[in-house]
Amino acid sequence: MSDLGELKETQSSEDRFVALARFETLALAQEYALVVLAMNLDCLITIEPEGYLIHANESFTSSILEEFRLYQLEQQNAPKPSPIPVFGSGVEWALAWALVLLICFSRQLENPSMSQRLMNSSTEVIGNLQLYRPLTSLFLHADFEHLMGNVVFGVIFGVLVANTYSPPLGWGLVLLSGSLGNLLTSWIYYPDAFRSLGASTGVFGALGLLVASGLSVAWDERSYRKGLRAFTPLIAGAMIFMMNGIGGPEVDSLSHLTGMSFGILLGFPVTQFLAKKSSMRRI
Repeated sequence: MSDLGELKETQSSEDRFVALARFETLALAQEYALVVLAMNLDCLITIEPEGYLIHANESFTSSILEEFRLYQLEQQNAPKPSPIPVFGSGVEWALAWALVLLICFSRQLENPSMSQRLMNSSTEVIGNLQLYRPLTSLFLHADFEHLMGNVVFGVIFGVLVANTYSPPLGWGLVLLSGSLGNLLTSWIYYPDAFRSLGASTGVFGALGLLVASGLSVAWDERSYRKGLRAFTPLIAGAMIFMMNGIGGPEVDSLSHLTGMSFGILLGFPVTQFLAKKSSMRRI
């Protein structure tokens, strides 16, 4: 609640200041004070028995009150963002995923031909239509260091994705974005021979899903700044991957990029759907 208009007058050493608006909370008074500051004008807030008062130069009273009116109108007409539901962490899902990767790696050690039969391969996937390889390659790793790197960061980002999308849907999207990323990479390289393995395509898919969630909020609120902040998970993830060298000396950067891209493309509409579904339940 606020009262816009002249309430009382005060004196400064140089200019005649008047109280232009009264607010019930300090936060709201500070919000409108920013409107005055944005006009490159001075103002001050005082605490009075009737509330928090904003004072400004009397010469600009009309201009400031008009800016207050326009700002108030803008806030009333601003689109209300749909609430994005928050789900449980799904730690048990992340641990189950890590256990599956460990089991698969132990099988690889027992049967080395398993990697050749199940890894991503442009000639086999595109040439011979072995379309299961983009998915199965996500569960194979070159060595123990490669495995541990993907397990650690996969669990971290997977838990964050599960918290946003729900554990079953979130992990399903992680695997789908990773598989589609591997498939697109094979198609790009074909007919040249290309092979890859590792869960990092899916991990980058998880990063893309987190970016998509942030972009969805920015879109609903029409906020350019929040849109930029949406890429924070991607920047943080990229720094972690560079510092730890996940993927070994021959890092499959293209698969990382395609996995992340599919994470964004899949995550944005899904997040929008979840937000609208949550809003309908609140009505």
